[in-house]
Amino acid sequence: MAPPPRLSGVLLPVFSLRSQSDYGVGDFGAAEGLFAWLAAAGQRLWMLLPLLPTTAGDPSPYATSGASGLNPLFIHLDWLQEYRDAGGPHVLSSRQQQALLEARAAPRIRYDLVFELKRAALWAAFSHAEAHAGQRSEAFAAFREVQAAWLDDHALFTALAEEQQHRPWWNWPEELAQRQPQALEVARARLATHVRFHTWLQWVAHEQWARVRAAARARGILLCGDEPFIVGNDSVDAWASPTLLRRDARLGVPPDAFSATGQDWGLPWFDFPAMHAQDWKWLRSRAGQSATYYDLRRVDHAVGYFRQWIRDQTTPTGRFVPPDEPAQLALGEVLFGILAMGAGIVAEDLGVIPPWVRQTLERRSIPGYRVLRWERDGAVYRDPEAFPAVSLATTGTHDTETLREWWETSNEAERLAVAQAYRAFSALRPPPADFTAEVQDALLQTVETAGSALCVVPWQDVLGLADRINLPGTVQDENWSYRISRPVEELLAHPDTEAAAARLRRFTAQGGRLLG
Repeated sequence: MAPPPRLSGVLLPVFSLRSQSDYGVGDFGAAEGLFAWLAAAGQRLWMLLPLLPTTAGDPSPYATSGASGLNPLFIHLDWLQEYRDAGGPHVLSSRQQQALLEARAAPRIRYDLVFELKRAALWAAFSHAEAHAGQRSEAFAAFREVQAAWLDDHALFTALAEEQQHRPWWNWPEELAQRQPQALEVARARLATHVRFHTWLQWVAHEQWARVRAAARARGILLCGDEPFIVGNDSVDAWASPTLLRRDARLGVPPDAFSATGQDWGLPWFDFPAMHAQDWKWLRSRAGQSATYYDLRRVDHAVGYFRQWIRDQTTPTGRFVPPDEPAQLALGEVLFGILAMGAGIVAEDLGVIPPWVRQTLERRSIPGYRVLRWERDGAVYRDPEAFPAVSLATTGTHDTETLREWWETSNEAERLAVAQAYRAFSALRPPPADFTAEVQDALLQTVETAGSALCVVPWQDVLGLADRINLPGTVQDENWSYRISRPVEELLAHPDTEAAAARLRRFTAQGGRLLG
């Protein structure tokens, strides 16, 4: 992969967008308004969180129910002819219409309302499409044929999960859990309408995402997706490919300085030798499809493609697979060669990573992460201007506290160390304890002028907000529910977001990241 161009972008999940006609959660229809703001701010990249379908009732974009497809929650209903023809919001009951007003006005995503409302509206649109089949039915049929390799299992699995009241698939009747051909054939016939519904949702979502991609290209904006390392136990892939995504051990991470026992994620693990025996068909298919969605992909948990830490009955404290470093290095070389096909990638190489992992990425010119606050040697911060060009500089991720929270909870010695290391703080020594506009500007200038060719700033850090996207290790309503404060249609009309665009553009220009 060639070194990436010098550019800047913003991290903001689709679900965090807000538009005047959404259903209380961000959707694809808000993208064009965001692109206008990004263009005004001189940004050439939009970094997303995963767009994959998620487990029923779980808002986390990493609780994926499969490694392929798009989340129907992001369908923009006003773009959908069948929804408009069916009556638009009037397809909802009076109770649901009142709930829709409540969801739209809420400061954060009300998933307790959104899931029901979106499902009801999409089912009404699908029912109208079923009753009034026309020219679009030919396009639907063509989509089903082209995407059949993953779509058939996805639609059947999702319909079965609903019928089984979302019990995990290993608790389904044995003939369905074991995918006995006759039982699956009977189920397809019995659930034909619901199977077609979930197929139709994917078709609509893919059509709309194609529209988003076209709008991004027209603005000269690249789309950076997020590819989770693995999918959950209760997923179509673990059900359809149990010899590849194995449940006889649990995936996690080994002990480190932060945890004496490591982490047990309770997830299935990849049987890479079994995948190799199939010429990596599953992994190639996944990477290939993801490459059609994005210009650049963030590969989550990069070290997992070199080695996995698993626990089972024989090794309850855990072990690496492969067990030795030469085999791990060889595996990573092969897998990152596959992952890099078709679209550029960025490796999420944060946490405790062996040096030889980053050396492999460097040899392949694959950018890794440089999070400002974590780039330090003891108490001394590293100079971001010396970051390697083949890297991605950022002020934080979806799992970190915001710049404001980090600065205001840091002690005086740490703030002084920052000011001594970053040239943009030359007029702020000693730096104030408050997260002032001057402190925010100095940090934004620092990341934009970093040596890294790629720079991505979370939306909250651009605006100087304290709202988090996620607090790892917790289950709370605040996780994955952040929404921007005003509709995208108003971003360039409101003083604070208009000024934020101008400020970010100024620092982007100082960093030599503007187009032309």
